[in-house]
Amino acid sequence: MRGHQVDRTGPRITASGGATGWRARVRTGLAHPAAAEVPPTRVSAAAAAAPAPPPAAASPESRATAASSRHTAPATAAAPASSGSGPAPYNWFANWVPIVPVCYLDPTRPTPTTILGQPLVLWHHQTEGWRVMRDMCPHRLAPLSEGRLEEGGTRLACAYHGWEFDGDGHCTRVPQLAADPRAAATACGSVRSCVSSFPTRVHDGVLWAWLEAGPAAAAAAAAAPLPRLLDAGNNPIIDWSMNELPNDYSFWVEQGMDPAHANFLHHGLGAFRTSESVPMRGGLVRNQDIDVKSGWTWQHRGYEVKNADMDAQRDFEPPFVIRATYDQPNGSRTQICTMQVPVRPGVCRTFFKLGVGKAPKPAAAAAEVAHQAPQSQPQVPAAASASAATSAAAQPAAEDKNDGKKEEKKKETGRGGIFGLVSKIPHWVFLSQLLADQDVVMMCRQEELMRREGLTRRDYWLNSRSDEGVAAINKWMKMAGYPISLWGGGSGGAASSGRSAGAGAADAAAGAASPASAGAEHSGRRTAQQLLSRGGAAAAPLGLTYAGWPAAGISLEQLLSRRERHVRHCVECQRGEVFVQRVCVALTAAAALVAAGTVVAALVAALGGGGVAAVGGWRALGTAAAGAVALVVAAMKAWAFKEERFVSGLPQWEKIGGYAMLKLKGSKGKGGQGQYKIEKPKKQ
Repeated sequence: MRGHQVDRTGPRITASGGATGWRARVRTGLAHPAAAEVPPTRVSAAAAAAPAPPPAAASPESRATAASSRHTAPATAAAPASSGSGPAPYNWFANWVPIVPVCYLDPTRPTPTTILGQPLVLWHHQTEGWRVMRDMCPHRLAPLSEGRLEEGGTRLACAYHGWEFDGDGHCTRVPQLAADPRAAATACGSVRSCVSSFPTRVHDGVLWAWLEAGPAAAAAAAAAPLPRLLDAGNNPIIDWSMNELPNDYSFWVEQGMDPAHANFLHHGLGAFRTSESVPMRGGLVRNQDIDVKSGWTWQHRGYEVKNADMDAQRDFEPPFVIRATYDQPNGSRTQICTMQVPVRPGVCRTFFKLGVGKAPKPAAAAAEVAHQAPQSQPQVPAAASASAATSAAAQPAAEDKNDGKKEEKKKETGRGGIFGLVSKIPHWVFLSQLLADQDVVMMCRQEELMRREGLTRRDYWLNSRSDEGVAAINKWMKMAGYPISLWGGGSGGAASSGRSAGAGAADAAAGAASPASAGAEHSGRRTAQQLLSRGGAAAAPLGLTYAGWPAAGISLEQLLSRRERHVRHCVECQRGEVFVQRVCVALTAAAALVAAGTVVAALVAALGGGGVAAVGGWRALGTAAAGAVALVVAAMKAWAFKEERFVSGLPQWEKIGGYAMLKLKGSKGKGGQGQYKIEKPKKQ
C-alpha cells in the first residue's frame, strides 16, 4: 500500500546464555545517534510558496486534483529526501489515523485538533457524516474551526469573512462577490479556493481519517483495511478513553510493549503489588519477524503470580495500534487495545479500550488465526484515474453516512446485561486516571533526563525476556525512520528559520554521515540536543497544550491537568463538569441551609422558654445536626470528585503519595498526617 521497502539492516538483538542468564543488547538508534530521542519540530508547509493561479473555469475533477497537489504537500514535505537507491521513507499519512472517539465531539459546531503535526477541523455534515479538513481558510489563512455550520449543516463557513465550503472542501460562496455572479463563479472554481478534505470513516466508535487528499489518496484509502481492534466476542467493559499527553510517541509504544512495569510503577493501585511480580517468560522477536508495514506478534507468559501461566500475545499493527490478548488457564480472555498517535514532538494522543470474553478452543483459535492472517489486500495502483478513485471510495463513504450509527447500534444491541448498562454510563463517572498519571509522570521525567544527559535508546541495557517487546518496537521505529520520517530534520521551526523540510532533512543526512567514533557520537548528540533549544524548534504553536515542551521542563501540576489532557477534547466531559458543578452547588447550599436551621433550632432550645421540647426534642435536633454533617461531607466529596475528574489530579496524587507510597488508613503521624510506607514483599 505504501510502497516501502523493509529495512533489514537495523539494530541487532543478540542473546547468550550463561551463569548470568539470558542477556540481550539492542541497538536501536538512527544513523544520527540522538535523532531518536530529540525529534525536531516539523516545518510547517503553510510557508511553502503558493502555486500559480489556475484558469478561471476549472472542472470539479481538475479542482480536486490540483487541490490535492497543493494541499497534500504538508503531509509529505517533512519526509527526508531519499535517493533512488535507498528505501522509500515511511509515509505516516498514508494510513488510517485515529482522530477522536465520536462521542467526544459536538456535531453542532466545528472542532479543532492537531494530529501528526497537522491542524485539522472536524465537523458534521448533515448528509455525509463527519468530515476532516485542513484547519485553514484559503482566503486569509484563518482557522476554519472558529467558524460555524450553515445551510442546514451542509456547509462550513469561515467566521472571518464568511467563505463557505462543502464536505469535499470546494468553496461554494464568497459573500464579497455576491453582486457579481461571474466573478463569484470564477473565484469558487479556482483551485486556490479549495480546502483539503480527507477520506474519513467511523470505526468502532472512533473517527478515522486518511491524511492525504486527492483521487489517488481516496483510492488508497478505499483499498486499505481499517485496523483490527478488539476481536469479536470480547465485550468492552468501558468505551474508548482518550488523552493528549506530554510524552513522545516513542515512549508510549514502548510502554504498550512493556507489561512487566505494571506491578512496580503501579504498586498499591488496584491489585498491583511488587510482591506479586514474577519473571516473565517469553519468546524472541527476531529481526526477520518485524515488518515495517505489517508489524509483528510477540508471545509471552504472565508477569505476576496470578497470571504467570497465561498465554499472552501482543500484536503491533503499524503505526498506531497495539493489541494485547491474555488467555487464562480457566478459559477467560482479556483483551486490551491501545492506540498511540503523535500530535507533535513530545506530545502524543493515546486511546485505551478493555474487553473481556472467552478464549477460543484450540480448533477455533486456529480457524481464527487463519481468518485473520490475510491482512494485506490488493492495493489500488497510485496512478488510478479520478473516476476509478471516486467509485472506489463511494462504497465506504456510503456505509459511513450517519456517522456509522447503524454499525454502532448493531454493536450495542449485541451487548447485554451489565455490559449494556455500563456502556450507557458517561465515562467520567467511573474512569479514574491514576494509572495514567503514574505512566505520564515517569515517562516525562525519563524523557527530561535523557534529553538533559544526551542519552538515547542506544543506552538502554535490555537484559531479560520481558524487554523483548521494547527492543522490537525500537527496531520498528528505526526501520520506519522515526522521528525523521515524520517530523523532518530541520534545526528550527517555521517561525524561526523559515527553512524547508527538505533542507532540514538534508542537514540531518549530513549529520548522520559524521564519523562513528565515540567523540563524534557525543558531538552529534549535543548537536541534536540543541535542536530543542533553538528559536522555538520544538515549541508548541500558540493555543496548544504544554507550550514549550519538550524544549522546556513541565511541572507536576501541568502533567496531572485533567482539563488539558482530556476535558478540552471531550464534549461529554464538558457537559459532565457542568452537571457536577450544579450538584456541588446544590449540596453546598443544602448543607448551609440545614446547618443554619440546626443552629437556629439549638438557639431556640437554649434561649426559649420551652427548651428542647420546643424544637421537637433531642431526637429531632440530633437528626438535623447529623443531616447537616452528612450534607457537608457529601458536598466536600462532590467538590473533590469534580476536581479529580475535570480539573487536576494533583490533590489525589499527593494523597496517595505518588508512586509506591501507600497511605495507611487509620494511622496518624506527627501533626495528624497519615503515615506512608513502602509495602514489604510477602513471604513466598
